[in-house]
Amino acid sequence: MGFSGSWVSRIIHCISSVSYSVVLNGIVGQKFVPSRGLRQGDPLSPFLFLICSEGLSSLLRQAVGCVGVRIARGAPSVSHLFFADDSLIFRETSAYGAGVVQELLSVYASCSGQLVNFDKSAIFFSGNSGDDNKADVRRILGISQGFNPEKYLGLPIIVGRNRKKAFYGIER
Repeated sequence: MGFSGSWVSRIIHCISSVSYSVVLNGIVGQKFVPSRGLRQGDPLSPFLFLICSEGLSSLLRQAVGCVGVRIARGAPSVSHLFFADDSLIFRETSAYGAGVVQELLSVYASCSGQLVNFDKSAIFFSGNSGDDNKADVRRILGISQGFNPEKYLGLPIIVGRNRKKAFYGIER
C-alpha cells in the first residue's frame, strides 16, 4: 500500500515485541511470547485492522468483472461492505464469480495472514438465482447457504415499502 519500509518495520516491532506473564494466587509466572495476534486493547489494533480492510477493499474494487449490486435503478453499484470484523461481498451467482472471490480471498490471506472462518460464513442468494448456479457457488467457496436473516446488527435486512414498520423501535 506504499508504506515506507522503516514505518512497516516499526509497526512489526511494536506488535511482535510483547510478552506476557500470568499472576496466579499472587505469584508471577514466567514470561512467554504470544505466537500470533495483537494484544487486546492495543491502540494500534483498530488502525491495523483498517489498513488490512483497505487492502481487501482494493482487491475487490480491482477485480475483473466485479459488478456488485444496485439497490435501485441508477444507484451506484456496491461490491462489498465492511463493518467491524464482518465483510459482505456481493457478486453474481456464477461459478466464475465464486472463483474470482475465492482467488481474491486467497491473495488477501497470503498477504495479510488473516484467514476467513468458513464455519462462521454464510452465502445468501437472490430469489432469481438458479439452483445449478447456487450449487456451483457453494461447492467452489465451500460455504454453507444461509437463509435470509431478518436482521443484521439489529437492523432489518429487507425494508420494503413500509419503512416506518421496518424501523419501528429503533431510537434516533
